[in-house]
Amino acid sequence: MTVSSPLSPPVPLVTRLTLLFTATLTIMSGATIAPSLPAMQAHFAGLPNADVLVRLTVTVVGLAIAVSAPISGYVTDRIGRRPVLVVAMLLYALAGSSGLYAPDLTTLMLGRVFLGLAVGATTTAGSALVADLFAGEARARFLGLQSAFTSLGGVIFLPLGGLLAGVGWRAPFAVYLAALLIVPLALRLPRGETTGARSAEAAAERVPWRWVLPAYAVALGYMVVFYLMPTQLPYRLEGLGVAPAQVGFVMGISTLSGALAALWFSRRGGTRTPTLTAGLSILAMATGWTVVSLAPGAGWVVPGLMIGGAGAGLVTPNLTTFLAGLAPAHARGRVMSGLSASIFLGQFLSPLLARPFVRGDDVSHAFTAGAVFAALVGAALLVAGLRLAVRRAATAG
Repeated sequence: MTVSSPLSPPVPLVTRLTLLFTATLTIMSGATIAPSLPAMQAHFAGLPNADVLVRLTVTVVGLAIAVSAPISGYVTDRIGRRPVLVVAMLLYALAGSSGLYAPDLTTLMLGRVFLGLAVGATTTAGSALVADLFAGEARARFLGLQSAFTSLGGVIFLPLGGLLAGVGWRAPFAVYLAALLIVPLALRLPRGETTGARSAEAAAERVPWRWVLPAYAVALGYMVVFYLMPTQLPYRLEGLGVAPAQVGFVMGISTLSGALAALWFSRRGGTRTPTLTAGLSILAMATGWTVVSLAPGAGWVVPGLMIGGAGAGLVTPNLTTFLAGLAPAHARGRVMSGLSASIFLGQFLSPLLARPFVRGDDVSHAFTAGAVFAALVGAALLVAGLRLAVRRAATAG
């Protein structure tokens, strides 16, 4: 069974499965340990600013990705996608599992930094290889499916992290060793495009930065708001009386909703109105986070997570498909690395920007602020998308 397009040869099933499994590593990087944050904070309570530092163990991964992704993109374009993926997966397993034996918070944080380097490389090389192997609607369909697998990884690893957090806050770090299972498959991937393989004419094709840079900005803003879920929601749920072992299951609702939305995107083969889609998606996330902020009980959080998760689930495949279509083949690694950097920089900034809105253990105001910001961004994109649609209709007429 293969997937193909008029512009690309058939892609073997094992290659597609490997790329889909690789996508689950992205959300694992933060989601796996999210349910153990309160217990980890209690363990390191004697340290100054322990509440912020513990949250940063999730989001420092994003900073490492944001800093290293451009380098990963350059290396990926120079030597090919497969070598970068294999090395990155080995580093992912080693650095990710370091929380099992790290003697202090500083060592643990260092392991998270190296994990970020690995995630940035796998995300960049994986996205670039998808853009190499697929074209047109086949690309949009696969990117939607890949995004769904990313979210489904959260559905699996968030509850698993919650269960392991009940054993001890270190236990969830063992899940990162699962990356070793994908390495043998990654060794069978095609090498992918490289700069040296391109003709001078193709290499001269320029990147349309006037469209690429705004997409990066949208990705950054979206992730600042979305990442309130893994960094703040455990505290919101704890305040509503939810046990730590159940936190992962409740949080998994958001990722499941996102997976279903991404599958819908995949079935449609993408969208012809990416700006409108981004606006509506971010407005849905704003609506969901409003419900979460106002919820009087844990049961009320669920519909908010479903709505917000569905909106978030459409943003990433929409942006990835849009940028993959714009990027020249010789620059795909660099363009996709910019998207990775924007997304994960948003992850890192999220708890820092939310900090002024946190009142002790009450994080509801952080969700309110995130909802307001998302509503403004979504409305601006909606207006821009409608204007573009009107212009196209006028031109076609």
